[in-house]
Parts: sequence; C-alpha cells; structure tokens
Amino acid sequence: MAKQARASVPEAISASLLSLGRTLDEQGKVHQALAVYLKLIEHYPSSQEVPIATERVLAIVEEFRKKEQYHVAMRTLDRLEAARQGEWQITRSDHSLREVSQ
Repeated sequence: MAKQARASVPEAISASLLSLGRTLDEQGKVHQALAVYLKLIEHYPSSQEVPIATERVLAIVEEFRKKEQYHVAMRTLDRLEAARQGEWQITRSDHSLREVSQ
C-alpha cells in the first residue's frame, strides 16, 4: 500500500503542475505558465502530462514568433531543450556534475 502511494505522488504532482500551467496560461500569465510547464517537463519526464506540457510550450513559442519576439522564442526553446535533456545536473551535496539516466 505504501509503495503504491509513493508511486502515485509524482503522478499527482505532475497532474497538478499541468493544471496550474493551464490555469496561468488561460489567465494570460504566459511567462508564469512557461515556468510551470518547464518544471513539469524537467522533473517528471516520464509522466503522461509531458507531451501536453511540451505542446503548450511550443504553442506559446509560436505566439512569441508571431509577435516577432524572436529572442524570447529562442530562449524558451533553449529552456525546453535543457528541461528535456536532463542529462547532467549539479548535485547539491557536493556541487559536482553527475549523469542522470532517463
């Protein structure tokens, strides 16, 4: 039972992050929504919400492009790529780089 509860916690968090991102997006708080979507993608890469969050990030990038905000669009794409890769991260305990398997 405890094992099942532990497994459902990341699922609940990723679902909550997607819901929060959508709410912020609908309220026009695009930059805040992006931060939430990217956090979901980075921290819960195997969750079922990642494709939806990625789709929303790409839609927002397209809106930046249409508004000729090319720098913001490119920076957002860079952040998306970094969130999706997650190959290296700094560990807080020893501040060294370590490879993270996906």
